[in-house]
Amino acid sequence: MNKTISINLGGSVFNIEESAFQVLKIYLDSIYANFSSDPASSEIMSDIEERIAEIFHEKNNDRKNVITQDDISEMIAIMGKPEDYKIDSDEANGREETKTSSGKTRNSRRRVYRDTDDAVIAGVCSGLSHYLRWDPLVIRLLLVFLTVASFGFPGVLGYIIFWALVPAAKTTAEKLQMRGETVNVENIGRFVNDEAKQAGERISKAGRNLSQNIRDHSGNLFHGLGRVFAVIFGLFILMIGLGLLTGLFSLVILSEFNVFGFDGDSWTTINQIVFGNDGTIWVIIIGVALSMGAPAIALIYAAIKLITGSSKRIKGFGISLLSLFIIGIIMCAYAGISTGKEFSREAKVDNSTVLETITSDTLYFDVAADDIFIGRNSRHHDFTDLVKIQSDQIYYGDPIDVLFESSNSAQTKVIVEKMSNGQNLEQAGNLARNIQYPVTTVGDTIRVLPYFTTPRSDLYRGQHLDVRISVPVGKFVKFGKNSSLLTWYSEDDGVLRMTEDGLENEKNYKMGIDSPHIKVTDDSVIIKTKNIEINTSK
Repeated sequence: MNKTISINLGGSVFNIEESAFQVLKIYLDSIYANFSSDPASSEIMSDIEERIAEIFHEKNNDRKNVITQDDISEMIAIMGKPEDYKIDSDEANGREETKTSSGKTRNSRRRVYRDTDDAVIAGVCSGLSHYLRWDPLVIRLLLVFLTVASFGFPGVLGYIIFWALVPAAKTTAEKLQMRGETVNVENIGRFVNDEAKQAGERISKAGRNLSQNIRDHSGNLFHGLGRVFAVIFGLFILMIGLGLLTGLFSLVILSEFNVFGFDGDSWTTINQIVFGNDGTIWVIIIGVALSMGAPAIALIYAAIKLITGSSKRIKGFGISLLSLFIIGIIMCAYAGISTGKEFSREAKVDNSTVLETITSDTLYFDVAADDIFIGRNSRHHDFTDLVKIQSDQIYYGDPIDVLFESSNSAQTKVIVEKMSNGQNLEQAGNLARNIQYPVTTVGDTIRVLPYFTTPRSDLYRGQHLDVRISVPVGKFVKFGKNSSLLTWYSEDDGVLRMTEDGLENEKNYKMGIDSPHIKVTDDSVIIKTKNIEINTSK
């Protein structure tokens, strides 16, 4: 049976064997003697006692609540002996500890805390920088980018959750653990001295600044105004940088841009039809991301430095961003030039059909029912909505322009003009010739399809066609129920009369209603009213 006594150590009460107490007292007296000449000795001893109390708490449990000599020995093994503090050796620390190049004893395991000593808001980024061994500015830039890219989620939400769940490093032991340093007497003494020295330097610097400000009020005024303008300018370029990131998000993620005539709401269509799945589209996407993202990050980085007044620099950061920007420009230029040259020449192929058997004064025009683009009821659709790949063909519901023009001939003629671009005239001509668009003429009826087709092997190079219908002056045109799929006319327009100036409603023609007319031909534009006629020619 051993005699025990109660002691207060680091704000906690422990029961300790009397013999163990004597060993602990000698140990603490030796430490105090070692730091007696240090101005921060009282703070060092307080932190050491708190750390020893933490170790004793780990040893105690429901069955064991008395500190023994074995516990003291284990504590000394962890904290280190005072006489060994100056020895530059790792032997006493075993496998768990290593010496850094700066002489600090580091532990292989870190703990996550918030660093409120270097906090902008709550010390979240500073705490993570210690755990990841990154510059805190990098963490902050990544957080800003994540916040903008996710419209606040999960950037802001993640920061708030981390703030709520992760404690701040308040004690010396917690600050050492946050930095991955072993919590022993040597590191506690060094850390307290370093903080005391830094605090003294800050106080000294503040005193010098105060004296300087007192001696030179005008200098302080200009300095203050300079900081105000720096913050305002920083906020301005921060808005520009965030705007660029938001624009980049809209372009790449939401696909709100136009590529070679295609609305950017269907990456699959663009990739298959325009680029043939050759990877060019990814060159464009990455190039756009780099050429816009690098300047945006550079502006945000500069804005943060201006707003916070920080003079810290990330080595090689500017050169890296410039390199990424140049690479992005080169990628965009390469993809644009290599694909754009495929649209450099244009060719046209004409097919004409003459209707010789019309016996009546009325021509009937209609469009076949659309069995490819189901649900289409007019020509008001995005281009990518009217492109579909089926088996070995590509179907295009646009662009098909149906034009009615007057003719002084007695014959009604249908001319189909097939047009395409290409790298050279021969390629463009072949692509135009491969367009399939049959026109059905039976008696006085013309029926066309609401789409044209090309072989699947033919990539999109601006293929389109015009259907020009020449109607003798004085003849009438009546439209079917599907005419609105390709024309601006519908079945509800009634019977239209062909005049010198184009189609005119029969009722308006007979009643003489004064309405302006516009006629566009290959070489002129005619604007005609009752009293004025304007004719412009090439």
